[in-house]
Amino acid sequence: MSVRSRVAFASGVAGLAGATLTLSGRFDAGVGLVLLFALAAQAGSSGASIDAVPWRAGGASRALGRQARLAPAWAVVVAVGALRAGSASIADVRGANAVAGLALARGPAATVAGVWLAIAAGAVAIVGSIGPAAERDAAGPVTLRRLEAAGVFALAAILVTLFAGPQIRGATDAVAWVVGLGALSALGWRARALNLPDLSLVALALASAGLVLTLAGGAP
Repeated sequence: MSVRSRVAFASGVAGLAGATLTLSGRFDAGVGLVLLFALAAQAGSSGASIDAVPWRAGGASRALGRQARLAPAWAVVVAVGALRAGSASIADVRGANAVAGLALARGPAATVAGVWLAIAAGAVAIVGSIGPAAERDAAGPVTLRRLEAAGVFALAAILVTLFAGPQIRGATDAVAWVVGLGALSALGWRARALNLPDLSLVALALASAGLVLTLAGGAP
């Protein structure tokens, strides 16, 4: 493994650690920073394989390109979550979820519709980030595959945090987290069996429409 590959892997592990600590409430940060952590974790696996043998490096390059094309959609999804909460702080987002409830429960009609479009955009981005089966088989050591899977799970956790997961003060507060993460994980697992086209434009279109509606509707 070259120096560049080692740096990419280390960056991915650091991003995963940062996303985990922030999403678990160990420290507060803006949703944009957490998104960067999660994207770094996902890209770390591909970056670590970029200098591998040609048949593996080609798959890693395609995976990095796919992740880069999906990044704008994720940025817009995060913007929708921050607008709905009236703040970019993770703690404030959770507080907004605790007060307003799930996205379908309360708020102006335009905001509710915009949030659901953003949720759909995030789900499409999660599915779109999972490459063809042949590409995953060429991903290299199991450590790298696990890092990539952890990065995808971190993105799913961000989506749940933005629109469903409140601050956990009791067992009932954990329901939204369990259901949301379970549904997104099942969706991602199902996508593993499919050879899907590039979904970056679909995700960006859904997220952009959600942003426009959320701007029109305002915070709940």
